[in-house]
Amino acid sequence: MADTPKYRVEREVYQSKMHLPEEADVATYHAVSGLAIAGLLLGLLAPLALVVRAAWVLAIAGVVVNVVALRRIAASAPALMGRKAALVGLTLSAIFFAAVPADWVAYRRLLREEARKSAAIWFDYLRTGQPHKAYQLTLGPTSRDRLDDTLWEFFREGSEGRRELEGFIHRPEVRTLMALRDKATVRFYDTESQWADKDVDHVYQTYAVTYSDSEGLRTFFIGLLMDRSVDAWTRHAYWQIDRIIGGVQPKWLGGSGEPPKT
Repeated sequence: MADTPKYRVEREVYQSKMHLPEEADVATYHAVSGLAIAGLLLGLLAPLALVVRAAWVLAIAGVVVNVVALRRIAASAPALMGRKAALVGLTLSAIFFAAVPADWVAYRRLLREEARKSAAIWFDYLRTGQPHKAYQLTLGPTSRDRLDDTLWEFFREGSEGRRELEGFIHRPEVRTLMALRDKATVRFYDTESQWADKDVDHVYQTYAVTYSDSEGLRTFFIGLLMDRSVDAWTRHAYWQIDRIIGGVQPKWLGGSGEPPKT
């Protein structure tokens, strides 16, 4: 039908009564970006990376997907929606993308500090004439006894525990530390290496033992390989001095930086 003046007047009257908008005022449909929605979901899942290290790939994927979504939305504007969702997803993904390696570094540093504290206790036991307590720290958590006055009962004369303790005391490194006592100064030297094996963290550190004799100051190094495990029931962490290596050479002085093969 031709758009005659009479028809235009009748249409305007009808629209005014029905409150209908002109064709130009009708809202245009905007599609929502599927990539933006996917990127938002990846961002919401990214915190899982702090619990399961393998989930770090979700944070990486979230960064990539959301960046691509933002580019497509910008190129197709205003037909494509989802910019806010992509920005939220990108922010979350970027935060946890950076948080995972930061958490890993902080965890490794924490392990090193805990290992140093456990080693300091072990050295102090030997330098103060308490080898039975030092020996306990070389046992696994399920094999230890309480570090109190009742501990000597486990090492009574003729017992299996006594034979094991005597074998520990006759180790050259242990015998030397007990002989030097407070004449020796024990200093942390370096964390030579650090790694994880299943549910156990391993830290190998070297310590400088300095003492004075008729010829002046002398220093030798002791390496300690220490293991950290967590009890499945109590969730309590335990440190065990797994290996004691005397006469080692730290890596900064030409050593390998690894505990010698047994």
